[in-house]
Amino acid sequence: MTGRHTVPTAQMPSTPTPPETNDMLSLTLPTSTGQVGPEPKKKDTVALLNGLATGLLAVMVGGLLFFQLTHRPTYEYMTVSPSDYNFDEEMNGLGAQGWKTESCRRATSGSGYATTASYECIMSRPKLGW
Repeated sequence: MTGRHTVPTAQMPSTPTPPETNDMLSLTLPTSTGQVGPEPKKKDTVALLNGLATGLLAVMVGGLLFFQLTHRPTYEYMTVSPSDYNFDEEMNGLGAQGWKTESCRRATSGSGYATTASYECIMSRPKLGW
């Protein structure tokens, strides 16, 4: 023996064994290059679609986060002095226009018998547009 290992011919298969036909997804189809090759497995396709969906979701969440961080709303403010007699109606009307009460206090002006009292309210609402 010269150092090479030889297999007796009785142990070698005489014909090549066909591919396993138990798996219905292992059919051979022509590829885009015209060569015959194995069809992609269903598991590979599902994994690819899961990866694409995860990537798309990550891009969408990142875009939304970026939008929220760069487009902060700006507010406009207004001071109003509704009268005591129709306070509820005036405040409800302002609320219907989108104004929110930030603070409200009872203010007096004048002195003695000429003292008058009214409310002073600071209102805010988001500015429309960008």
